[in-house]
Amino acid sequence: MITDSTKPVLTPNGEVAVIEPAPPFDPRKLVRNAKAIFLTILKYWWLLGLCIILGGVGGWIYDQVNEVPDQYEASIVFNLETGSGGSELSSFASALGMSSGGSNGNIFAGANFTELFRSKKIGNRVMTTPVTIAGKRDLLVNFYKNRSGALRRTKNAEYLRNEFTFPDTSLKYYTTTQMSYLDMFREYASQDLEIGNLDRKSSFMELTVKTDSDTLSKIMVETWLKTMTSFYTETRSQKTLELLQLHTSRRDSVLSILSGEERKLARAQDYSQYMIMPSGRVNEQRMSQNTTYLQGLYMDALRNIDALRTSLIRESPLVTIIDEPTYPLPVTPYPRGKAIKIGIALGIVLSFVMMFLITTYQNMMKKLQE
Repeated sequence: MITDSTKPVLTPNGEVAVIEPAPPFDPRKLVRNAKAIFLTILKYWWLLGLCIILGGVGGWIYDQVNEVPDQYEASIVFNLETGSGGSELSSFASALGMSSGGSNGNIFAGANFTELFRSKKIGNRVMTTPVTIAGKRDLLVNFYKNRSGALRRTKNAEYLRNEFTFPDTSLKYYTTTQMSYLDMFREYASQDLEIGNLDRKSSFMELTVKTDSDTLSKIMVETWLKTMTSFYTETRSQKTLELLQLHTSRRDSVLSILSGEERKLARAQDYSQYMIMPSGRVNEQRMSQNTTYLQGLYMDALRNIDALRTSLIRESPLVTIIDEPTYPLPVTPYPRGKAIKIGIALGIVLSFVMMFLITTYQNMMKKLQE
C-alpha cells in the first residue's frame, strides 16, 4: 500500500523514486554521540588545557598593555533659557526700512547646539582659559596635557610631559608646532566630552567630561559650560551692540550740536532785550526752532539707547544649573580580568574546533584506507 510518505515522485532525470519516511528518534544515538564527544575531549585534554592557558595569557597581556587608571566622570545638568529682544528691535528695523521676515539658520538650535560644543572655536577658548588647580594657576590645556591621561594616546609623550608647555598668550602668537599640539589635545578633549538631552521629553541638557583626575574633570565641565554661555551671549547680542554703539555716537553728536545752539540762543535772547524793531527777533525764533528740533532728536536717541540696553538684558541667556558635579565624583574602574575571561572562552572554543577538525581528518583517512 502506498501512503503519502512513500508516494512515488518523478526525479529530474525522469526516474521514479520513492520518498522514505524519516526514521524515528533514537535516544541511543544521542547517547553514543555524547559519549564520542566526551571521549574525544578526554583524548585531547592536553589541547584543551593548552588553548585555555594561551587564551588566559593573551588576555593578561592585553590587560597589561591597555590598562588605564580609574576614570572620573563629572556631569553638569543645565537648562538654557534663551532671551529675546525682538519687541524693542522691531521699531528700529521698521524705522530703517528693514523687514523682520525671513528665516535664518540658528546655530544654537537642535543638533547645531551640541556640535558647537565640540567646535574648534569653543574648544580653543576652553583649552586656553587660565584656571587654578591645587593652588597653581595655568592654562587648562597644560593641566589637561599632564593630568587627563591624554599623553597615553601620543607617540612623543616624554617630550610633551617634560619639555613642552603652552604659553599664556594670544593664539595669533602661537607657533605652528604649538597650534598643532593644541589641535591634538583639543580633539582628545572633544572625544572625552559628551553633550545631549537628559531625556527626550525634557529640555534639560547634560554635559559630561571623563578624565584621570577628579579635579580636572570638574573644572573642565564647568569651564566648558561657562565658555559656551559667554559665546552665546556675544553672538546673540552682536547686532544689538552695534546698534547701541551707533545710537550712542548719534546721541553724543546731537548733544554737542544742541549745546552750541543753546549757547547761541541764550546770547540772542540777551541781545533781543535791547532791540526795538520786531525784525530783530527773526534769528532768535530760528535758533529756538533749531534748539527744539535738536532736543527732540536727543530725546529720541536716549529712548533708543534705553530700549537697546533693555534688549541686551532680555537677549542674555539664563543658564540654570540643575545638577552640578560634587565630590566624590563617580568612578569608572578599568575592567581588570575581563580580557582574561574572554581569552579563556576563546581558547575553549578554539580547542573544540581543532578537536573537530582532527577527528574529521582521522575518520576520512580511515575510510580511505579501508
